[in-house]
Amino acid sequence: MIKISIIIPTIGRETLPKVLKGIQACDGYKKIQPEVIVVFDGEKKGAEECLVLDENIKILETGQKIYASGARNLGLDNATGDVIIFAQDDTYPESDWLAKHLEFHKKNTGQGKVLLGKVYWTPELALDPFHKWLLNHAQFSFKKLEGGKIKGLKDQWRFFYTSNISVKRELIEDLRFSDQFTGWGFEDTEFAYRASKKREGINKSLEIIYDQNCRVLHDHPQTLEIVLENTRNARKNALIFEKLHPEVKILPRGGKLLVLKVILFLLTITPKFLLPKPYYWWREWKKAWIKIPSDPA
Repeated sequence: MIKISIIIPTIGRETLPKVLKGIQACDGYKKIQPEVIVVFDGEKKGAEECLVLDENIKILETGQKIYASGARNLGLDNATGDVIIFAQDDTYPESDWLAKHLEFHKKNTGQGKVLLGKVYWTPELALDPFHKWLLNHAQFSFKKLEGGKIKGLKDQWRFFYTSNISVKRELIEDLRFSDQFTGWGFEDTEFAYRASKKREGINKSLEIIYDQNCRVLHDHPQTLEIVLENTRNARKNALIFEKLHPEVKILPRGGKLLVLKVILFLLTITPKFLLPKPYYWWREWKKAWIKIPSDPA
């Protein structure tokens, strides 16, 4: 029987109890008996008192702020599963989520086989136009993966989204998330990049397989201001990524950067009342990404 460990870093969001209840309500939970490791980034401060716990759930704390990377590392240090699922404290699993991750690793025994599931919005947020736009732009790139397209994509490590992904423990071994990254962005893909380089060293590849039916529902309302702040932080982390791995280019350069600036210029001179909202959101997002001041309005 494959043993599963689920690692959830948290800052004590109010959504966490519902996440754990969702895991406990998954099909086959009592039979599968996953090890659920909840890691508080800092101190618990009584937050665990509102959680519905059972013998499968472990509560840990880092003691000081070390961000998602450090919290996941503490989880990895304490995990005993053959398969590690990385999840979030604001994503509710659908009923077949746990079974899908388990079944995948039963059928795909190769060390480098990774399952990436879909991260979708809760029903309320899914109806909002801004959140619909976010789904395939500033947060994830699932649209690029639909229809099995990821099989032909180079640099699959770029799609290692720790909101809903599982990997075999034998691939990770002593690999840990870098402590160079703070805040939002790139700590998970940098981890996957090093995992992919490790695989190349034994003449095999890291293969991420995307299942859009293995879903979690994201309950974290966003605003454009939040997205731009996260994007600016992601840019900072992208520069750290490039410093750690000079052979990898994350930020646009040369001709790509020039084309992007021309498009942004044309969108900027377009009167706001003529600019559809998705184009405006995209423009402001890309401005933050290449460090051009955004509009105050």
